[in-house]
Amino acid sequence: MKGNKGLSWMVFISMAVLFILGSRLPAFSQSPGGGGPGGLGTPLLKGDEPPPAPGGNEPPPFEKREEIRKRIELIRMWKLTEELDLTEEIGAKLFPILHKYDEKRMALHKERRDIVNQLRKALENEVSSDEAIEAVMDILEKNTLAELDLIRQQRKELKGILSPRQQARLILFQREFHREIRKIIAEARERRVRKGRDSRHERSERD
Repeated sequence: MKGNKGLSWMVFISMAVLFILGSRLPAFSQSPGGGGPGGLGTPLLKGDEPPPAPGGNEPPPFEKREEIRKRIELIRMWKLTEELDLTEEIGAKLFPILHKYDEKRMALHKERRDIVNQLRKALENEVSSDEAIEAVMDILEKNTLAELDLIRQQRKELKGILSPRQQARLILFQREFHREIRKIIAEARERRVRKGRDSRHERSERD
């Protein structure tokens, strides 16, 4: 049984590579740790404009990012159906809930990045008062509490659909899934950077 599960993950990773590498990979912004404070899910490659990739590669247009995000979401649905042994009826209830909370969490993550930037600027500005800095930290705290509240809300909805064992497996799956996706993206991006660097070196030698 254990061997079959390992094989299943190998197939999953291969599928992920084929799906994702079918498009150019940008330097996506991801939340560290995978799965958020409660491990119930991390937004999938969507939000504000990501920074340029290492080596000077510019991020692809929004449409391309959306295409990659949708591919990854399809992989997640496929693998999650298998991992939790979902029926079609349960899947039809579960996936809209996951998507709803992904969207809400993405908005909070974008807001958090903006707040952190405000905090950084306040610290860099020598004339910023302690009160002004503390006000920004209060906003950051509210953002964190809002995400924790989302986790509680999501778990409450999941209790009506999944058994405790399935809920636990979902948490572990989400963490593993996002860790593997980030690994695949990082490795593919590094290969692109090396390829670009080698191409520039070859052109330089010819010149």
